[in-house]
Amino acid sequence: MLSGARLYLTVFAVGLLLRLDWITLPAAWQHATVLSDTRVLILSGVACIIEFVADKVPWIDSAWDAVHTFIRPIGAALLTSSLFAGLDPAYRLILPLLAGGVALSGHSVKAATRLAVNHSPEPFSNIALSLGEDALTAAGLYMVVKHPWLMAALAVVTVGLAAWLMPRAYRAVRAEIAAFRAVLRKWMGEPQSARLTPDQDRWVAEHCAGRLRRVFAVIATADLKSCRNAEGTLSLVGDEAVFFTQRWRRRVERKIGPLTAVESKRGILLDKLTLVTTDGRRTRFDLLAGQMEQARDEATYYSTHSSVI
Repeated sequence: MLSGARLYLTVFAVGLLLRLDWITLPAAWQHATVLSDTRVLILSGVACIIEFVADKVPWIDSAWDAVHTFIRPIGAALLTSSLFAGLDPAYRLILPLLAGGVALSGHSVKAATRLAVNHSPEPFSNIALSLGEDALTAAGLYMVVKHPWLMAALAVVTVGLAAWLMPRAYRAVRAEIAAFRAVLRKWMGEPQSARLTPDQDRWVAEHCAGRLRRVFAVIATADLKSCRNAEGTLSLVGDEAVFFTQRWRRRVERKIGPLTAVESKRGILLDKLTLVTTDGRRTRFDLLAGQMEQARDEATYYSTHSSVI
């Protein structure tokens, strides 16, 4: 579970404790002393320092988590296999798989939490949360050594929490990957574009009275109930907007309006697009990179057309 949050710190700390003889392994686990090898300590220590710095920078921490979605569970499985190499072959297969699943659950909770915090405009919450994770990992390692049964109970509770958060974490990570993909496309000179499917075109024709002006590729925020972190297309039609996405393989349409203003704001990874309705309600969307100019055109449109306002 600790490897799911801080893989390199866990490997480095366990290896260092073994190197200093602060913990003694049972005879059946002596092969795990490889963790105290100088080469392992140097490599994990350097990686630990890099992770410590990267985890404090907004959006860099989410990019780091995205890359480690696969590395941390595999690392946890390898760490477990080094501990249980002397067991029956069936257990040598089952336990690493279980460890990888537990590490993935811990990683998912961490990644979803950090992605939510990254939407705050200031960097201090990221730093505070990262330092808290460092402290919790250190405390968890102490509990593993001194109070293993209590730590086992906490791990079970964490896995239960992760099972509840897993669908939300999956949507958060998927939105994160979409954001990075859009940034890469922009850097490569192929800016993000969006278009409606034929079914969506028909829905707009049947349910909206105005003329279709613009379509954006967006990610919904918590302002759109039950659609948070859902990737989809936002269509501006007349003085209304329609958000199209999919939930459980079913198409979802959410109409917003009448609109009085459209606001755009550039961000670090995701730009912001805010729709303001006649009742003053503000619905925010994360705008995938490469569409800011179109968003500013829409903001200008609403600020200059008195008939719309």
